[in-house]
Amino acid sequence: MSLAEIHTRAERFQTRIRWRNAVEYVAAGFVVAAFGWMAFAIPLPTVQAGAALIAAGALYVCWKLNELGRAAKTSELDQAASLTDFHRAELLRQRAALSTVWRWYLGPFVPGLLVFLGGVAFAPELEAPLAARLSLFTTSLGFVGIVFAAVAWLNAMAVKQLDKEITALDRAN
Repeated sequence: MSLAEIHTRAERFQTRIRWRNAVEYVAAGFVVAAFGWMAFAIPLPTVQAGAALIAAGALYVCWKLNELGRAAKTSELDQAASLTDFHRAELLRQRAALSTVWRWYLGPFVPGLLVFLGGVAFAPELEAPLAARLSLFTTSLGFVGIVFAAVAWLNAMAVKQLDKEITALDRAN
């Protein structure tokens, strides 16, 4: 792998990270706005608490994404003493972030989702038998579980791609 090719790959990688993060921040903005509104508009205290926890979880995820998964600045790339070492370190840093999404990306939403879904399913205004309420709660949790599993799987696939890129870079060195 030539130095020019490594530079191109490093730039392309950083661009992808910037776009991924921008999409994540916009999505988090929608989550904070929607669940923040629910925290004030829905007159059920448990649902309000769950919505507030979900909004807080989204803010935490943004903070952790910036801390763990931010893109390198262009100046960092340009000033790197060894472009190969810089790109490898960036690949490893992103790999570490993606391999721990359960802790910092999905986990922060769990308390809010449990409280929110429980508040909806077991609201006093919902005139339904306990079995129907339990069914609503467990079905909702099932859907959330499927989404979480899909997110975890996608991130695991991204980790495998990063492993391949790291291996290719190591072979070229």
